[in-house]
Amino acid sequence: MRIMIKGGVWKNTEDEILKAAVMKYGKNQWARISSLLVRKSAKQCKARWYEWLDPSIKKTEWTREEDEKLLHLAKLMPTQWRTIAPIVGRTPSQCLERYEKLLDAACAKDENYEPGDDPRKLRPGEIDPNPESKPARPDPVDMDEDEKEMLSEARARLANTRGKKAKRKAREKQLEEARRLASLQKRRELKAAGIDTRHRRRKRRGIDYNAEIPFEKKPPPGFYDVADEDRPLEQPKFPTTIEELEGERRVDMEARLRKQDIARNKILQRQDAPSAILQANKLNDPEAVRKRPKLNLPAPQMGDQDLEAIAKLGYAGDLAGEELTEGSGATRALLANYSQTPQQGMTPLRTPQRTPAGKGDAIMMEAQNAARMRESQTPLLGGENPELHPSDFSGVTPKKMDIQTPNPMLTPSATPGGMGLTPAIGMTPSRDGYSFGMTPKGTPMRDELHINEDIEIHGGAKLERRRQAELKENLRSGFSTLPQPKNEYQIVVQPVPEDSEEPEEKIEEDMSDRIAREKAEEEARLQALLGRDQKYCKGSSPDLLLLH
Repeated sequence: MRIMIKGGVWKNTEDEILKAAVMKYGKNQWARISSLLVRKSAKQCKARWYEWLDPSIKKTEWTREEDEKLLHLAKLMPTQWRTIAPIVGRTPSQCLERYEKLLDAACAKDENYEPGDDPRKLRPGEIDPNPESKPARPDPVDMDEDEKEMLSEARARLANTRGKKAKRKAREKQLEEARRLASLQKRRELKAAGIDTRHRRRKRRGIDYNAEIPFEKKPPPGFYDVADEDRPLEQPKFPTTIEELEGERRVDMEARLRKQDIARNKILQRQDAPSAILQANKLNDPEAVRKRPKLNLPAPQMGDQDLEAIAKLGYAGDLAGEELTEGSGATRALLANYSQTPQQGMTPLRTPQRTPAGKGDAIMMEAQNAARMRESQTPLLGGENPELHPSDFSGVTPKKMDIQTPNPMLTPSATPGGMGLTPAIGMTPSRDGYSFGMTPKGTPMRDELHINEDIEIHGGAKLERRRQAELKENLRSGFSTLPQPKNEYQIVVQPVPEDSEEPEEKIEEDMSDRIAREKAEEEARLQALLGRDQKYCKGSSPDLLLLH
């Protein structure tokens, strides 16, 4: 006996039957829909519709925003793909597949890794555990008899407009008529036997649609000319082909428009060739197709005063260099060279030509965090926690980060002398003669002769005082924005009572306390006597001690 196991790869005919059945039966009667498909169950039909055939499913490439949202939601709700999918706008299987791809990209497989050895990839002969989310297999030229029979039966059932429901209605109407005839014959037989049973009709409050015409409007009596109403009947023209029934297909429409464009270009080339060539160049220009990103510039790190100070120093250095060009080598070595930017054995610092894709870096950081959390052991086994990149848990959607062009001046390591290489007053200058500002985020000052140290020290103290004043002003403004008090509270401190001369009432002492007190006093008296005797004995002679 042949056992049929439902499932397997979906074919094109099964997809078309499923779409037609959903159009007729809706998205709730999956058992009836699955009866049209021999090799598929109701659960598989529902999964196929919601995972692949639903027109609302997005099958385009993933965007950066979707990747960010997917990684953020997977971090907040791990393994809850059916909850994440509607928020991202994809199916659960698409979300899981994309998540695995991002983790693989973040893990950066080594050289010995082969994609064919991936356990998630099916080998020849293995069964796909989730065929509902894969494209359909094309139909073969020679179909099986089972498939042909299934297709013909589905075509007949879907084309049948008088199905089980119409038959049931006709059967109910026939039973109602038989019931009415049986009751009529019964009343006639009772009347012939002399038993009069009056059939009382219930008076209905509303309209009896079987006995009268509801809202009938009788025409007024008379004759009217109806010559104008005798019009020739037009024969309706029904569509006879599939193209007339469904309309023009998208492929045919695009082909027709393409032919029109080609013909229009030929006419334009014959009449005005230069404009046609210019128009073709505009269409083929990649700059017209590429969408220019928004330019995000960082906040300026230098003010007008800083630029003026640097310009003055450079101008003074140029003048000194011109005056000493005729001097000897010994005198020329005493002054530094201000003609080019000093470098400490490194390549010149250059501003990057473009802003890096910060979104991609954020996506890879989140993917690396997810991969490290997956590879980490359970806390019960102990060990070190994985090192994670800083992440955001403030909301359901990922926090948008503003992209800024990196400023090499902000990096202390890249700035020569950026971390306080300026020698203080009275100290030996640096070996290379270069010394810049002590502020790591400031623009390096070209002060090779160490003439601006005092200015820089005093400027730092002045900036610190200004910063403290701004903090106080911010605190004062914050207190001023507080609302006015609605209720007033007064605290009344009771005065300390003075010692009264009147004697306090004597409390009667308990018997046990009195006995304990007398016993303690007796022991203290005995101890005092004993101590006095011992003192007397220590200071006396042996004869007196014996006499005593």
